[in-house]
Amino acid sequence: MANYDRYKEETAQTYEKKCLMDYLVRIPSDRKLMPFLSQIKDKKILDVGLGSGRYTKLLFKDNEITGIDQNPHLCSLPIKVLQGDATNLGQLVESKNFDVVFSTWMTEYLSPGQLRAFFKQAKEVLNGKGQLITTIISKCGFGFLYITAARTIRKTDKHNYRKKEVINLLKEAGFKDIKIINLSSWLYVPWAYLVIAR
Repeated sequence: MANYDRYKEETAQTYEKKCLMDYLVRIPSDRKLMPFLSQIKDKKILDVGLGSGRYTKLLFKDNEITGIDQNPHLCSLPIKVLQGDATNLGQLVESKNFDVVFSTWMTEYLSPGQLRAFFKQAKEVLNGKGQLITTIISKCGFGFLYITAARTIRKTDKHNYRKKEVINLLKEAGFKDIKIINLSSWLYVPWAYLVIAR
């Protein structure tokens, strides 16, 4: 996951600096995402790719959280953050009994093979009733433009996926109950979706 190397010199403050894409896609998506997250209580959560903890802040007061990130220095929240990536969760955590594996805006860094591994690893560390909650960039609308710009202008290897691709990979990993919620961008143009899988 060499894409994460560019964050090694970042701080939580510089990482959180807003850009045009935040206003076009992230902030409109947050109107649906934030209320959903604020309802999660009394859970044991594995937060994968938490960055500075922008979304973790909504969870850590009412839940027990362990974080995993390639750049753990970005998070200043009072939680345990392990250095690692989404493809080897089972090797990084001792407990295989999480209620939630949670990840926001991280899967764009995963190739299809890495996304498959992430889903399988998430299933491995969840308890019997546990759920995976993650975001996926769409192949439509702003999702297409965002990934194309990242590859062309920034030269980063980012990925977006069709819902059908994601559903197939989740089923392959052993998830059966799969719910997908559209996350729209500015002017309600398609951009991404929230995936909840058990």
